[in-house]
Amino acid sequence: MRFSKKTVLVTGGAGGIGSDCVKKFAAEGAKVAIVDRSGDIARALAAEINAAGGTARAFVCDVTDNAQVEACVADVKAAFGGVDILVNVAGGSAREHRAFFYEQDVEIFRKNIEVNLFAAFYFARSCAPLMIEKGWGRIINIASIIGFNGHVKHAEYSAAKGGIIAITKSMAKEVGRYGITANTVCPGIIPTSNSNGGKGHGDLSHTNYLAMTPAPCDIANAVLYLASEEARFVTGMDLIVDGGRRLATRGTES
Repeated sequence: MRFSKKTVLVTGGAGGIGSDCVKKFAAEGAKVAIVDRSGDIARALAAEINAAGGTARAFVCDVTDNAQVEACVADVKAAFGGVDILVNVAGGSAREHRAFFYEQDVEIFRKNIEVNLFAAFYFARSCAPLMIEKGWGRIINIASIIGFNGHVKHAEYSAAKGGIIAITKSMAKEVGRYGITANTVCPGIIPTSNSNGGKGHGDLSHTNYLAMTPAPCDIANAVLYLASEEARFVTGMDLIVDGGRRLATRGTES
């Protein structure tokens, strides 16, 4: 019960990674705000958690709309008294519109940056003052290994996740004095989808890496570690959870 006195806000909380985070936090005593654009799924998940003895509530929000984000965080504060831990999971790739960067539609590029990078910024911006007031907090942003290396026909996603990696380091430097840490979890390919368009960690057709594919629960475990007191001295870091994908090279003898 590491989080029995904490309130956790999870964006994209009704999806694959998000729902695993929500369930694990609730199982360890946290009050959980499930933020998602799919209200029915979020409410069903909250009902499931409450029926099992946990505490959860669904909040519907378009994470790309700063006004809605501010209103959502205010609602969470009214319901639970504040936000101690922010987990930015909401995002997605434009895999259905895959194209070389010089052929990519500008609007698709812009929307991908908004749903991944701007959404994380909006929520961190709104939640940080609540954490500063308490003198404690955790900001955990879900990035991707693609944010380090880029990916063919995913320039927009690479840019967004690379931006998350960079902005999280700035956050860590700016809020550390208030007892707040900021870190990223960087998954590899995950064969799952969520209500915010899926966690687009590359092209799932690259089956040569599937032996090194993490599950959503693996990402959730990393998130809970970074949120815990065990990680109180970890900030500005990128926790890669990819089963060794970044180490893999074609042609290596077994």
